[in-house]
Amino acid sequence: MDLQLYFDPVDFEYFQNRKKFSRQVLGYYIERATRGIKDGGTGKAVAALVGVPHETGSHNKGTSRAPQEIRRYLYGLANFDTSLKIIDLGDLKPGKNPQDLYFALRDVTDYLSESGIVTMVLGGSQDLSIGIARAFSHHEEFTMTIADARVDLKSHREPSGANNFITKILRENPALFHLSMLGIQQHYVSPSVFEFLKQNTFDSIQLGDFREDHYLAEPLLRNSHFLSFDISSVKKSDAPGHTNPSPNGFYSEEACLIARYAGLSHRLMAFGLFEVNPSADKTGATGELAAQMVWYFLDGVIRRRKEDPAGNKAAFTRYFVEIEEHGEPLVFYYQPPTNRWWLEIFPEEGKSWIVACRESDYKQAISKEIPDICWKYVRKTNRLSK
Repeated sequence: MDLQLYFDPVDFEYFQNRKKFSRQVLGYYIERATRGIKDGGTGKAVAALVGVPHETGSHNKGTSRAPQEIRRYLYGLANFDTSLKIIDLGDLKPGKNPQDLYFALRDVTDYLSESGIVTMVLGGSQDLSIGIARAFSHHEEFTMTIADARVDLKSHREPSGANNFITKILRENPALFHLSMLGIQQHYVSPSVFEFLKQNTFDSIQLGDFREDHYLAEPLLRNSHFLSFDISSVKKSDAPGHTNPSPNGFYSEEACLIARYAGLSHRLMAFGLFEVNPSADKTGATGELAAQMVWYFLDGVIRRRKEDPAGNKAAFTRYFVEIEEHGEPLVFYYQPPTNRWWLEIFPEEGKSWIVACRESDYKQAISKEIPDICWKYVRKTNRLSK
């Protein structure tokens, strides 16, 4: 696959302000890695930036300028002390309609992930998640996390767009293994939507719960293949660059923390940062925050440890917890160096799932209570088998 056919290249000189990048900044590092691409290949890259300078299905007009704005700040951030390559593929060429962009994102994300390269999509509206999700539709356990103040489902007949893109993803992936909503605000979400998420055994972490315990997000992202982040989920004072910002939301530090958790997850192969609108961002604070989120995501990627009990159970400390009403013992796995936990669930004879969990789930089990995550995945088995 010749990736260069999909992209307009980055004009690095535009971002250098008539001077060459110093060796201390990320722009120097990315520029040289990008110019080293030959014959449409990606070499030994670990992550690739993809800009989408096009307006699609959103009322938040101005997002087409986001890739350029984010790069302007990103390239000036500190370099990483690593030999791993990060490349910038450039900006996706325009299609005749949003569907063309969806298919292009599907092709590019699928190719990169199959090559072991993490895709970072910058700019555009959140409906671009439809195209990225298509790249993972063949994964039996496709899992995605959406960071948003709202749950973008269709409430009536309307064309697909940023306000209802989840509906289309669910229709195209009826066997979607798991969906996690992170940072939703109750005053924006109707009780019927919360009930829908519950009935489908999806996670919904409200903003207040996340603020009380930031680590709630880590196992969700460790299980995920794709994080779709709506910048409007960050509070207005920290990210005003949106036509409809909210006075409540993530703090900027929390947004960077979420990005880093996502980067550290060896399963996560795509990160989309959407709805950044420079036209509504007089101070440039939103573009600068978006760049810092990308930096922290990349910092996580280059520090990844491939920890997976499914691949090598002997490398983990294993705990068997007997709970009388459950029958079979619950099996937990623990990795001391990173303080990470997993739970093995047996949905049917001869088959098991190993999912990321928290230490609190283990402590609940040794207190003779079945953890909520266990009930959720048992119900998920029944739902997916129908």
